[in-house]
Amino acid sequence: MISFLKVLGVLLLLVILIARRWNIGLIMLAAALVLSLLFSMGIGSWILVAGKAMIKPDTLSLLAALLLIQLLEATLRRTGLLQQMVDSLKKMVLDHRIVTVFLPAFLGFLPSAGGARFSAPLVAEASKDLNLTGERKAFINYWFRHVMEPIVPIYPGLIMAAGLLMISVPQLVSRTWPFTIVMILAGLPLAFAGVAYRGVGRQERMSGSRDWLRLLSSLVPVGLIMVLVMVFQVDLVISLASAFLFTLVWAILGFRWRGRELSRVGKELLSKSTLNIVFLVLGVFVFKDTLQTSGAVEALTAFFQSAHVPDLLLVALLPFLIGFLTGLTPGFVGVAFPLLLEIFGNPPNLSVIALAYAGGLAGILLSPVHLCLVLTKEYFQADWLKLYRMLLPASLALLLAAVLLLQVW
Repeated sequence: MISFLKVLGVLLLLVILIARRWNIGLIMLAAALVLSLLFSMGIGSWILVAGKAMIKPDTLSLLAALLLIQLLEATLRRTGLLQQMVDSLKKMVLDHRIVTVFLPAFLGFLPSAGGARFSAPLVAEASKDLNLTGERKAFINYWFRHVMEPIVPIYPGLIMAAGLLMISVPQLVSRTWPFTIVMILAGLPLAFAGVAYRGVGRQERMSGSRDWLRLLSSLVPVGLIMVLVMVFQVDLVISLASAFLFTLVWAILGFRWRGRELSRVGKELLSKSTLNIVFLVLGVFVFKDTLQTSGAVEALTAFFQSAHVPDLLLVALLPFLIGFLTGLTPGFVGVAFPLLLEIFGNPPNLSVIALAYAGGLAGILLSPVHLCLVLTKEYFQADWLKLYRMLLPASLALLLAAVLLLQVW
Protein backbone atom coordinates (compact mmCIF):
# COMPACT_ATOMS: atom_id res chain seq x y z
CA MET A 1 0.00 0.00 0.00
CA ILE A 2 2.83 2.40 0.88
CA SER A 3 4.50 1.78 -2.50
CA PHE A 4 1.23 2.44 -4.30
CA LEU A 5 0.84 5.77 -2.47
CA LYS A 6 4.41 6.72 -3.39
CA VAL A 7 3.77 6.11 -7.09
CA LEU A 8 0.45 7.95 -6.81
CA GLY A 9 2.28 10.88 -5.22
CA VAL A 10 4.71 11.07 -8.15
CA LEU A 11 1.80 11.01 -10.60
CA LEU A 12 0.13 13.86 -8.72
CA LEU A 13 3.40 15.80 -8.84
CA LEU A 14 3.48 15.33 -12.61
CA VAL A 15 -0.08 16.62 -12.95
CA ILE A 16 0.54 19.65 -10.70
CA LEU A 17 3.73 20.71 -12.46
CA ILE A 18 2.15 20.23 -15.90
CA ALA A 19 -0.81 22.37 -14.78
CA ARG A 20 1.71 25.06 -13.72
CA ARG A 21 3.16 24.88 -17.23
CA TRP A 22 6.68 23.96 -16.22
CA ASN A 23 9.03 22.80 -18.93
CA ILE A 24 8.13 19.16 -19.55
CA GLY A 25 11.78 18.03 -19.63
CA LEU A 26 12.34 19.64 -16.25
CA ILE A 27 9.15 18.03 -14.94
CA MET A 28 10.39 14.59 -15.94
CA LEU A 29 13.74 15.12 -14.23
CA ALA A 30 12.06 16.43 -11.06
CA ALA A 31 9.63 13.48 -10.99
CA ALA A 32 12.50 11.04 -11.52
CA LEU A 33 14.48 12.57 -8.65
CA VAL A 34 11.48 12.44 -6.29
CA LEU A 35 10.81 8.84 -7.34
CA SER A 36 14.40 7.86 -6.57
CA LEU A 37 14.19 9.45 -3.11
CA LEU A 38 10.84 7.82 -2.29
CA PHE A 39 12.18 4.38 -3.21
CA SER A 40 15.52 4.89 -1.41
CA MET A 41 17.80 4.79 -4.45
CA GLY A 42 20.10 7.45 -3.09
CA ILE A 43 21.28 10.55 -4.93
CA GLY A 44 24.53 8.95 -6.10
CA SER A 45 22.76 5.92 -7.57
CA TRP A 46 20.16 8.10 -9.23
CA ILE A 47 22.79 10.33 -10.86
CA LEU A 48 24.44 7.19 -12.23
CA VAL A 49 21.12 5.89 -13.60
CA ALA A 50 20.31 9.31 -15.09
CA GLY A 51 23.74 9.59 -16.72
CA LYS A 52 23.46 6.13 -18.28
CA ALA A 53 19.93 6.89 -19.51
CA MET A 54 21.15 10.00 -21.31
CA ILE A 55 23.91 8.24 -23.26
CA LYS A 56 22.33 4.85 -23.93
CA PRO A 57 21.93 3.89 -27.63
CA ASP A 58 18.12 4.11 -27.58
CA THR A 59 18.27 7.69 -26.29
CA LEU A 60 20.89 8.82 -28.78
CA SER A 61 19.11 7.05 -31.65
CA LEU A 62 15.83 8.79 -30.84
CA LEU A 63 17.54 12.16 -30.55
CA ALA A 64 19.20 11.64 -33.93
CA ALA A 65 15.86 10.64 -35.50
CA LEU A 66 14.03 13.68 -34.12
CA LEU A 67 16.77 16.08 -35.22
CA LEU A 68 16.80 14.56 -38.70
CA ILE A 69 13.01 14.92 -38.85
CA GLN A 70 13.40 18.59 -37.98
CA LEU A 71 16.01 19.11 -40.71
CA LEU A 72 13.96 17.19 -43.27
CA GLU A 73 10.81 19.14 -42.41
CA ALA A 74 12.69 22.44 -42.72
CA THR A 75 14.04 21.43 -46.12
CA LEU A 76 10.62 20.31 -47.38
CA ARG A 77 9.03 23.52 -46.10
CA ARG A 78 11.64 25.88 -47.59
CA THR A 79 11.64 24.15 -51.00
CA GLY A 80 7.84 24.36 -51.10
CA LEU A 81 7.50 20.55 -51.38
CA LEU A 82 5.52 20.45 -48.14
CA GLN A 83 3.00 22.96 -49.46
CA GLN A 84 2.95 21.16 -52.81
CA MET A 85 2.17 17.82 -51.15
CA VAL A 86 -0.72 19.20 -49.13
CA ASP A 87 -2.15 21.24 -52.03
CA SER A 88 -2.06 18.20 -54.31
CA LEU A 89 -3.78 15.99 -51.75
CA LYS A 90 -6.49 18.62 -51.29
CA LYS A 91 -7.14 18.54 -55.02
CA MET A 92 -7.41 14.77 -54.97
CA VAL A 93 -9.36 14.35 -51.69
CA LEU A 94 -12.14 16.91 -51.92
CA ASP A 95 -12.81 17.26 -48.18
CA HIS A 96 -9.91 19.08 -46.51
CA ARG A 97 -10.83 17.56 -43.15
CA ILE A 98 -10.08 14.10 -44.55
CA VAL A 99 -6.67 15.26 -45.78
CA THR A 100 -5.89 16.61 -42.31
CA VAL A 101 -6.51 13.26 -40.59
CA PHE A 102 -5.13 11.15 -43.43
CA LEU A 103 -1.61 12.58 -43.20
CA PRO A 104 -0.84 11.57 -39.58
CA ALA A 105 -2.65 8.24 -40.05
CA PHE A 106 -0.61 7.50 -43.17
CA LEU A 107 2.65 8.29 -41.38
CA GLY A 108 1.38 6.11 -38.53
CA PHE A 109 2.51 3.14 -40.60
CA LEU A 110 6.03 4.11 -39.47
CA PRO A 111 6.49 2.77 -35.91
CA SER A 112 8.89 5.43 -34.65
CA ALA A 113 9.03 6.98 -31.18
CA GLY A 114 8.18 10.66 -31.40
CA GLY A 115 6.93 10.16 -34.97
CA ALA A 116 4.12 12.64 -34.43
CA ARG A 117 6.74 15.39 -34.79
CA PHE A 118 7.07 14.35 -38.45
CA SER A 119 3.36 14.66 -39.21
CA ALA A 120 2.80 17.86 -37.18
CA PRO A 121 3.88 20.32 -39.92
CA LEU A 122 1.75 18.43 -42.45
CA VAL A 123 -1.31 18.75 -40.21
CA ALA A 124 -0.54 22.43 -39.67
CA GLU A 125 -0.34 22.99 -43.42
CA ALA A 126 -3.44 20.93 -44.27
CA SER A 127 -5.61 22.61 -41.64
CA LYS A 128 -4.81 26.23 -42.52
CA ASP A 129 -8.28 26.92 -43.92
CA LEU A 130 -10.26 24.91 -41.34
CA ASN A 131 -10.18 27.44 -38.50
CA LEU A 132 -8.99 24.89 -35.92
CA THR A 133 -7.62 25.72 -32.49
CA GLY A 134 -4.12 24.65 -31.54
CA GLU A 135 -5.64 22.00 -29.27
CA ARG A 136 -7.68 20.49 -32.08
CA LYS A 137 -4.69 20.41 -34.41
CA ALA A 138 -2.65 18.77 -31.67
CA PHE A 139 -5.39 16.21 -31.05
CA ILE A 140 -5.70 15.38 -34.75
CA ASN A 141 -1.96 14.96 -35.19
CA TYR A 142 -1.49 12.90 -32.04
CA TRP A 143 -4.61 10.76 -32.04
CA PHE A 144 -4.69 9.84 -35.72
CA ARG A 145 -0.94 9.23 -35.69
CA HIS A 146 -1.76 6.22 -33.45
CA VAL A 147 -4.94 4.79 -34.99
CA MET A 148 -2.88 2.28 -37.00
CA GLU A 149 -1.05 0.91 -33.96
CA PRO A 150 -3.54 -1.94 -33.30
CA ILE A 151 -3.25 -3.34 -36.84
CA VAL A 152 0.20 -2.63 -38.33
CA PRO A 153 2.16 -5.86 -37.77
CA ILE A 154 5.59 -4.20 -37.58
CA TYR A 155 4.77 -2.26 -34.39
CA PRO A 156 7.07 -3.45 -31.56
CA GLY A 157 4.18 -3.78 -29.09
CA LEU A 158 2.29 -6.28 -31.24
CA ILE A 159 5.45 -8.25 -32.01
CA MET A 160 6.47 -8.38 -28.34
CA ALA A 161 2.98 -9.37 -27.16
CA ALA A 162 2.69 -12.15 -29.74
CA GLY A 163 6.13 -13.45 -28.79
CA LEU A 164 5.37 -13.51 -25.06
CA LEU A 165 2.07 -15.30 -25.64
CA MET A 166 3.53 -17.68 -28.25
CA ILE A 167 0.93 -16.77 -30.84
CA SER A 168 1.33 -15.17 -34.27
CA VAL A 169 0.96 -11.45 -34.85
CA PRO A 170 -1.97 -12.04 -37.27
CA GLN A 171 -3.76 -13.97 -34.50
CA LEU A 172 -3.39 -11.01 -32.17
CA VAL A 173 -4.43 -8.51 -34.86
CA SER A 174 -7.55 -10.61 -35.50
CA ARG A 175 -8.82 -9.29 -32.14
CA THR A 176 -7.26 -5.82 -32.06
CA TRP A 177 -8.27 -4.54 -35.52
CA PRO A 178 -11.66 -3.18 -34.32
CA PHE A 179 -9.76 -0.74 -32.10
CA THR A 180 -8.53 1.11 -35.19
CA ILE A 181 -12.12 1.63 -36.37
CA VAL A 182 -13.23 2.71 -32.89
CA MET A 183 -10.35 5.17 -32.58
CA ILE A 184 -11.18 6.74 -35.95
CA LEU A 185 -14.91 6.98 -35.16
CA ALA A 186 -14.23 8.38 -31.70
CA GLY A 187 -11.67 10.87 -32.95
CA LEU A 188 -13.52 12.41 -35.89
CA PRO A 189 -16.36 14.16 -33.98
CA LEU A 190 -13.94 15.43 -31.34
CA ALA A 191 -11.65 16.80 -34.02
CA PHE A 192 -14.23 18.41 -36.29
CA ALA A 193 -17.38 19.16 -34.27
CA GLY A 194 -18.70 22.44 -35.62
CA VAL A 195 -16.05 22.62 -38.36
CA ALA A 196 -17.66 23.22 -41.76
CA TYR A 197 -16.80 21.28 -44.90
CA ARG A 198 -14.03 22.85 -46.93
CA GLY A 199 -13.14 21.58 -50.37
CA VAL A 200 -11.96 22.64 -53.79
CA GLY A 201 -14.08 23.80 -56.68
CA ARG A 202 -14.54 21.74 -59.83
CA GLN A 203 -11.93 23.75 -61.72
CA GLU A 204 -9.33 23.15 -58.98
CA ARG A 205 -9.60 19.36 -58.84
CA MET A 206 -6.92 16.96 -59.99
CA SER A 207 -6.67 16.99 -63.77
CA GLY A 208 -3.94 15.85 -66.09
CA SER A 209 -0.53 14.31 -65.65
CA ARG A 210 1.04 17.53 -64.35
CA ASP A 211 -1.07 17.52 -61.17
CA TRP A 212 -0.30 13.84 -60.53
CA LEU A 213 3.39 14.44 -61.17
CA ARG A 214 3.41 17.26 -58.61
CA LEU A 215 1.78 14.99 -56.02
CA LEU A 216 4.07 12.04 -56.65
CA SER A 217 7.24 14.15 -56.67
CA SER A 218 6.32 15.81 -53.37
CA LEU A 219 5.74 12.40 -51.79
CA VAL A 220 9.17 11.03 -52.81
CA PRO A 221 11.04 11.92 -49.56
CA VAL A 222 8.31 10.47 -47.32
CA GLY A 223 7.88 7.49 -49.63
CA LEU A 224 11.62 6.82 -49.54
CA ILE A 225 11.55 6.59 -45.74
CA MET A 226 8.56 4.24 -45.74
CA VAL A 227 10.05 1.94 -48.38
CA LEU A 228 13.42 1.76 -46.62
CA VAL A 229 11.85 1.05 -43.21
CA MET A 230 8.89 -1.17 -44.12
CA VAL A 231 10.15 -3.02 -47.21
CA PHE A 232 13.91 -3.23 -46.69
CA GLN A 233 13.81 -2.95 -42.87
CA VAL A 234 16.54 -0.31 -42.81
CA ASP A 235 17.15 1.38 -39.45
CA LEU A 236 14.95 4.47 -39.03
CA VAL A 237 17.86 6.86 -38.41
CA ILE A 238 19.63 5.68 -41.56
CA SER A 239 16.37 5.96 -43.52
CA LEU A 240 15.75 9.50 -42.28
CA ALA A 241 19.34 10.49 -43.03
CA SER A 242 19.03 9.06 -46.56
CA ALA A 243 15.77 10.94 -47.18
CA PHE A 244 17.25 14.17 -45.83
CA LEU A 245 20.39 13.91 -47.97
CA PHE A 246 18.29 13.06 -51.03
CA THR A 247 16.05 16.09 -50.43
CA LEU A 248 19.05 18.31 -49.78
CA VAL A 249 20.71 17.29 -53.06
CA TRP A 250 17.37 17.85 -54.80
CA ALA A 251 17.18 21.34 -53.25
CA ILE A 252 20.71 22.18 -54.45
CA LEU A 253 20.28 20.84 -57.99
CA GLY A 254 16.56 21.32 -58.61
CA PHE A 255 15.82 24.44 -56.57
CA ARG A 256 19.30 25.97 -56.97
CA TRP A 257 19.92 26.33 -53.25
CA ARG A 258 23.14 28.05 -52.25
CA GLY A 259 24.87 28.95 -49.00
CA ARG A 260 22.10 31.17 -47.62
CA GLU A 261 19.37 28.52 -47.88
CA LEU A 262 21.65 25.77 -46.58
CA SER A 263 22.66 27.85 -43.56
CA ARG A 264 19.02 28.55 -42.73
CA VAL A 265 18.30 24.83 -42.58
CA GLY A 266 21.44 24.25 -40.51
CA LYS A 267 20.31 26.89 -38.00
CA GLU A 268 17.32 24.66 -37.18
CA LEU A 269 19.71 22.65 -34.99
CA LEU A 270 20.43 25.75 -32.90
CA SER A 271 16.81 26.83 -32.47
CA LYS A 272 14.94 26.91 -29.17
CA SER A 273 12.61 24.13 -30.34
CA THR A 274 15.61 21.86 -30.95
CA LEU A 275 16.94 22.48 -27.45
CA ASN A 276 13.49 21.76 -26.03
CA ILE A 277 13.36 18.46 -27.93
CA VAL A 278 16.78 17.42 -26.60
CA PHE A 279 15.86 18.32 -23.02
CA LEU A 280 12.49 16.58 -23.34
CA VAL A 281 13.94 13.30 -24.65
CA LEU A 282 16.61 13.22 -21.95
CA GLY A 283 14.02 13.91 -19.24
CA VAL A 284 11.64 11.20 -20.45
CA PHE A 285 14.36 8.55 -20.68
CA VAL A 286 15.73 9.42 -17.26
CA PHE A 287 12.22 9.12 -15.79
CA LYS A 288 11.62 5.79 -17.54
CA ASP A 289 14.90 4.26 -16.37
CA THR A 290 14.41 5.59 -12.83
CA LEU A 291 10.95 4.03 -12.82
CA GLN A 292 12.41 0.64 -13.74
CA THR A 293 15.53 0.78 -11.55
CA SER A 294 13.79 2.05 -8.40
CA GLY A 295 11.47 -0.95 -8.22
CA ALA A 296 8.38 1.27 -8.43
CA VAL A 297 6.78 -0.77 -11.22
CA GLU A 298 7.30 -4.07 -9.41
CA ALA A 299 5.93 -2.56 -6.18
CA LEU A 300 2.84 -1.30 -8.01
CA THR A 301 2.24 -4.70 -9.59
CA ALA A 302 2.69 -6.50 -6.27
CA PHE A 303 0.15 -4.17 -4.65
CA PHE A 304 -2.57 -5.01 -7.18
CA GLN A 305 -1.88 -8.72 -6.90
CA SER A 306 -2.04 -8.65 -3.10
CA ALA A 307 -5.22 -6.54 -3.16
CA HIS A 308 -7.04 -9.39 -5.00
CA VAL A 309 -8.37 -7.12 -7.72
CA PRO A 310 -10.91 -8.98 -9.96
CA ASP A 311 -9.20 -10.64 -12.91
CA LEU A 312 -10.80 -8.67 -15.75
CA LEU A 313 -10.32 -5.38 -13.93
CA LEU A 314 -6.67 -6.26 -13.38
CA VAL A 315 -6.30 -7.18 -17.06
CA ALA A 316 -7.36 -3.67 -18.09
CA LEU A 317 -5.99 -1.69 -15.14
CA LEU A 318 -2.43 -3.03 -14.85
CA PRO A 319 -1.45 -2.41 -18.52
CA PHE A 320 -3.20 0.97 -18.33
CA LEU A 321 -1.15 2.13 -15.34
CA ILE A 322 2.14 0.78 -16.69
CA GLY A 323 1.39 2.42 -20.04
CA PHE A 324 0.51 5.70 -18.33
CA LEU A 325 3.72 5.65 -16.31
CA THR A 326 6.08 4.69 -19.15
CA GLY A 327 4.35 6.18 -22.21
CA LEU A 328 5.64 3.20 -24.22
CA THR A 329 3.79 0.25 -25.76
CA PRO A 330 6.71 -2.15 -25.21
CA GLY A 331 6.72 -0.87 -21.62
CA PHE A 332 3.23 -2.06 -20.72
CA VAL A 333 3.57 -5.23 -22.81
CA GLY A 334 6.93 -6.20 -21.34
CA VAL A 335 5.94 -5.53 -17.71
CA ALA A 336 2.23 -6.30 -17.49
CA PHE A 337 1.70 -9.16 -19.93
CA PRO A 338 4.02 -11.71 -18.25
CA LEU A 339 2.18 -11.08 -14.97
CA LEU A 340 -1.19 -11.69 -16.65
CA LEU A 341 -0.31 -14.97 -18.38
CA GLU A 342 -2.32 -17.05 -15.91
CA ILE A 343 -5.42 -14.93 -16.50
CA PHE A 344 -4.92 -15.03 -20.26
CA GLY A 345 -5.26 -18.83 -20.06
CA ASN A 346 -3.72 -21.71 -21.97
CA PRO A 347 -4.46 -21.61 -24.85
CA PRO A 348 -4.66 -17.83 -24.45
CA ASN A 349 -8.04 -16.11 -24.69
CA LEU A 350 -7.52 -13.62 -27.51
CA SER A 351 -10.40 -11.39 -26.42
CA VAL A 352 -8.97 -11.05 -22.90
CA ILE A 353 -5.57 -10.25 -24.41
CA ALA A 354 -7.22 -7.62 -26.60
CA LEU A 355 -8.71 -6.02 -23.48
CA ALA A 356 -5.24 -5.86 -21.91
CA TYR A 357 -3.80 -4.35 -25.08
CA ALA A 358 -6.57 -1.74 -25.25
CA GLY A 359 -5.99 -0.87 -21.59
CA GLY A 360 -2.28 -0.36 -22.18
CA LEU A 361 -2.89 1.59 -25.37
CA ALA A 362 -5.32 3.91 -23.57
CA GLY A 363 -2.70 4.40 -20.86
CA ILE A 364 0.06 5.44 -23.25
CA LEU A 365 -2.32 7.69 -25.21
CA LEU A 366 -3.07 9.58 -21.99
CA SER A 367 0.48 9.50 -20.65
CA PRO A 368 2.12 12.90 -20.10
CA VAL A 369 5.50 11.21 -20.70
CA HIS A 370 4.48 9.92 -24.14
CA LEU A 371 6.94 11.66 -26.48
CA CYS A 372 4.44 12.00 -29.33
CA LEU A 373 1.98 13.78 -27.03
CA VAL A 374 4.54 16.17 -25.59
CA LEU A 375 6.16 16.97 -28.93
CA THR A 376 2.75 17.57 -30.51
CA LYS A 377 1.60 19.75 -27.64
CA GLU A 378 4.77 21.81 -27.86
CA TYR A 379 4.59 22.16 -31.66
CA PHE A 380 1.03 23.49 -31.66
CA GLN A 381 1.41 25.37 -28.36
CA ALA A 382 -1.71 23.60 -27.09
CA ASP A 383 -3.14 23.90 -23.60
CA TRP A 384 -2.81 20.68 -21.60
CA LEU A 385 -6.29 20.85 -20.05
CA LYS A 386 -8.10 21.56 -23.33
CA LEU A 387 -6.14 18.80 -25.06
CA TYR A 388 -7.03 16.26 -22.37
CA ARG A 389 -10.71 17.18 -22.71
CA MET A 390 -10.53 15.51 -26.12
CA LEU A 391 -8.11 12.71 -25.27
CA LEU A 392 -10.08 11.45 -22.26
CA PRO A 393 -13.40 10.67 -24.03
CA ALA A 394 -11.56 9.23 -27.03
CA SER A 395 -9.50 6.91 -24.81
CA LEU A 396 -12.60 5.97 -22.81
CA ALA A 397 -14.32 4.97 -26.05
CA LEU A 398 -11.38 2.65 -26.80
CA LEU A 399 -11.67 0.99 -23.38
CA LEU A 400 -15.46 0.62 -23.58
CA ALA A 401 -15.16 -0.94 -27.02
CA ALA A 402 -12.70 -3.51 -25.67
CA VAL A 403 -15.06 -4.38 -22.80
CA LEU A 404 -18.03 -4.74 -25.15
CA LEU A 405 -16.07 -6.88 -27.60
CA LEU A 406 -15.09 -9.16 -24.74
CA GLN A 407 -18.76 -9.81 -24.07
CA VAL A 408 -19.71 -10.67 -27.65
CA TRP A 409 -16.55 -12.08 -29.20
